[in-house]
This record gives sequence, C-alpha cells and structure tokens, in this order.
Amino acid sequence: MAVELLVILATSKAPDWSGWNQALWETRAPASLSRSEDLKRFSGFLPVRVRGRATGFEFLNRPATDVMLEYPLVAQLPFEHPVVYSLSYGGHPEECAAVFLAASVLVSRFDGIAFDPQQGVMLSLEQVNDGARQCLGLMSR
Repeated sequence: MAVELLVILATSKAPDWSGWNQALWETRAPASLSRSEDLKRFSGFLPVRVRGRATGFEFLNRPATDVMLEYPLVAQLPFEHPVVYSLSYGGHPEECAAVFLAASVLVSRFDGIAFDPQQGVMLSLEQVNDGARQCLGLMSR
C-alpha cells in the first residue's frame, strides 16, 4: 500500500531540482536527490540517497485544480498559483525517510504546506520532521 504526502507551494517559490537538493544539503538532511530532473515535467520514481543508501519515492507534479476538487481543505490555502508535489512511498523505512526529509525542506525553505491525504489534515513542519525521525529510526543501521 502506497502512502502519499502532498506539498503545496506557490509556483513562484517551487524549487527546481538543484534548489531542492541544495536546500537538503544546507539543512544537513541525511538525504540527497540522486538524479537531476525537470520537476515541472517529471513524473515517476525519483532516486534519493538516505544515509548513503539508494532509495527514492514516486514523484508527481499534480494539477492543483484536481487536488483542490479532491480535497476542499487544500482549496482554502492562500496560494494564488499553487503547484502540488505528490510524494509517495511503499513499506520501506528508507523510502519513508526520503519522502519526509524531502518534504521538510519544501516546507521550511520554500514555504510549502504539507498535507496528508490519508488523514485529510495539514501537517506542521514539526509533524513532518517527526515523520522523518520515525522513519530514520526504523532504518536498519
């Protein structure tokens, strides 16, 4: 079963691959995006390294209008021209850590808002960081 985390950003603040990777490096997150992609057009498996291990997650740049219809709470957000990144992972702790670490910098550095569609709730930066810590704790050392 896949778990999805949405991050909603203003189009003007949404990073490109390099900016996202740079933010991961600057925050000293134990993760880095492994392959350069054009995030505006890319959909598919996005390779990530977490604590030096190869992993990744499914990335999709979802149409904001579709997300707003599906989740009315998202339509209430104050973004004039939003972009929605869908980050999905399966049952592996490395994938989970990759999603939450990547989402954390989107929220903290690019003013994104994290949304958990499974629960139908917005997540604070602290909740996103807690998710990352929990997943990192589950990784075998």
